[in-house]
Amino acid sequence: MPVLLWFSWQRLAAFDWAALAQVYNQIDWRWMLPGAAVVLASYLARALRWQVMLRSVNPHSSLWRILSNTFIGFTAIALFGRPGELVRPYLIARSEEVTLPSQMAAWLLERIYDLLAALLLFGIGLAAFDPTGRPIGPALQWVLQTGGLLVTLLGAVCLVILIAAARGGDTLTQRLRDALAFLPSALQAKISGALTNFAAGLASCGRPADIGLITLYTIFEWAAILGACAFILWAFPQTNSLSALDVVVYLGFVSFGGIVQIPGIGGGTQIVAFLVLSQLFAIQAAPAMGIAIACWIATWVVVVPFGLLLAARQGLSWGSLKTIESEITP
Repeated sequence: MPVLLWFSWQRLAAFDWAALAQVYNQIDWRWMLPGAAVVLASYLARALRWQVMLRSVNPHSSLWRILSNTFIGFTAIALFGRPGELVRPYLIARSEEVTLPSQMAAWLLERIYDLLAALLLFGIGLAAFDPTGRPIGPALQWVLQTGGLLVTLLGAVCLVILIAAARGGDTLTQRLRDALAFLPSALQAKISGALTNFAAGLASCGRPADIGLITLYTIFEWAAILGACAFILWAFPQTNSLSALDVVVYLGFVSFGGIVQIPGIGGGTQIVAFLVLSQLFAIQAAPAMGIAIACWIATWVVVVPFGLLLAARQGLSWGSLKTIESEITP
């Protein structure tokens, strides 16, 4: 949210801050509250998917512990930014008594599946959106012009990684060991152990049943995210007439903006959400910013109270979460 406020302060000289405040007086809580609740369902889908990816190293993992650590992990992201991503695999590795490299592999797989889902939504949004007569600025013009190519390239890279992990995880690990033969034996042994554990975390890529479940839970997760976005957008009079396809366009473009560094604005989802609402859907600046902030709070900040409560139950504090984040990031 601070990024979005800074963006508005810098670029919107005549911004109507009173109109921004007025946006929140118009919220229809009959849509907003279900939207926030549906967001929480997406975390359950994430936990179920992670449990499938844990099977190769711990077939008797606890869904409740994984879900708790998922809430705590996303709370760390909300508090500390992207470096907090690594808190979740660390906590799951500790609670399920498996190695951190194996859970970093699970995290990588999760990122790939989510990236493919986001690219699919963006591709649908790109195909469905008609830019004719829209006051589209250079940043979104760049997205419209290059989006199809980037979807193809990124999607192909993701699929290649998944296929390589499914067919040649052990072979790739052995080749890396051979390439590191010049290192001292003690260091070779340490790296070799980490590579073996990482390959074990990728094992779900090679089992059709696991791939099917991971795909199913990914669909469940993104259906929940899409439903939550629809409820949140329909909670405001400026966006309550958007169709389901419009919501797909919104989520697709915003997700794409979170992946790719867009020239002139970077990769911030909050700013992309503002631009999509104001330029693609022709909503005035103040309501567009207010709705973008509300979407960010409902999709990212809503998890924080739950995460802090669960962290306290585990004996974790703000300071300990920060310590974990600093220990496992370079």
